Amino acid sequence: MSALLTADGIRARGRDTVTWYCYLLLGYFTYVIGIQGNILPFLRAELDLSYRTVSLHTSAIAAGTLIVGLVGDRVVRRFGRRAMLAFSVIGSAAAVILLTLAPATWVSIASCFLFGLIGAFIPAMVPAILSDIHGPRRDVAFAEANAVAYVFTVMAPMLTALFVWLAWGWRPAVLAGAAAGVVTVLAFARQPLPPSLETRESAAVPLPPAYWCYWLVLGMSVAVEFSVLLWAPAYFERVVGLTPSSAAFAAAAFFAGMLIGRVVGSWLIRTIDTRRLFLVSAITTLAGFAAYWGTADPIVSIAGLLAVGLGVALLFPLALSFAIGSAEAAADRASVRVMLAPGLAILLTPPLLGAIADGAGLSIAQLMTPVFMGLGVIAFFAGEVARRRRSQT
Repeated sequence: MSALLTADGIRARGRDTVTWYCYLLLGYFTYVIGIQGNILPFLRAELDLSYRTVSLHTSAIAAGTLIVGLVGDRVVRRFGRRAMLAFSVIGSAAAVILLTLAPATWVSIASCFLFGLIGAFIPAMVPAILSDIHGPRRDVAFAEANAVAYVFTVMAPMLTALFVWLAWGWRPAVLAGAAAGVVTVLAFARQPLPPSLETRESAAVPLPPAYWCYWLVLGMSVAVEFSVLLWAPAYFERVVGLTPSSAAFAAAAFFAGMLIGRVVGSWLIRTIDTRRLFLVSAITTLAGFAAYWGTADPIVSIAGLLAVGLGVALLFPLALSFAIGSAEAAADRASVRVMLAPGLAILLTPPLLGAIADGAGLSIAQLMTPVFMGLGVIAFFAGEVARRRRSQT
């Protein structure tokens, strides 16, 4: 395999079939996750749900993801990567179809739980597979995978808006995602996957302290993303003073920054040391937040939010690369345990910020963004210390 790798770690003959398979599967998963915010208002109106009940759909996905993070590695060892990837896509697509047919609240919430429980095997397995293929330059593959995934995420609201504009409703947009996942699995049905490097012996060895430090960086990165993603529209409306439509448009600067950052980032990772790039991303995030939060000028605030998106874009793929790399032969287990970090962040961040906003105001609640980023930087340096100590033993 090493003979087929170029200096940047991507195969000399191009991105191999397995790599594209992983990219597309991750795109399918993030499409369905990304479309949740667009379809829940329609589901709320159809089933006459309260806002609290609506939020249970997201919590159900997070709960399913957490279960995978706890026991998924054992399931993968039992049934193998190839079978579990196929099952994850087919099963999660069935859960998505169930959501479009849900006649009652308990069915829609259960379908979201099933999607998280079955579909989370995709992001739990893909990093380990890419790591085995691309070795030391897994960071390039991770950045590219996240860039592809974010393109799918941006497509979700666009297709929903298109189908609603055509008077077809929200369901075709959801079914299109399910169909894309199934077609991808069928297209790559005979594609062999690299065997796991993890053995029974390595599976019994605890993951190193450096891994858990980088794992915390992952959680803080997702917390930063969600603290901005969920509250930016309301912040622009209630604090900056924009109209609801203008606030929604202004909040799109974050998505634009994320998309640009992930596309450009896959090139930057080839030219800049990844650990230095992480610190640059963190500084960009904090500087962007200062402009976003520290002014009443809408233009400056929007520009700051764009900078936040640029900074946040690479935090997750870089931290993921650090975590998987520190686990060495235990990549499968490390990849599965990674799912606990975003799962907990998605489950806990919205209610935490909501409680702060209710008690101290939305502007104060947004200050949790630099707090999360600061904790992530501290965890990064702790991981670096732990990694160096381990390399010296």
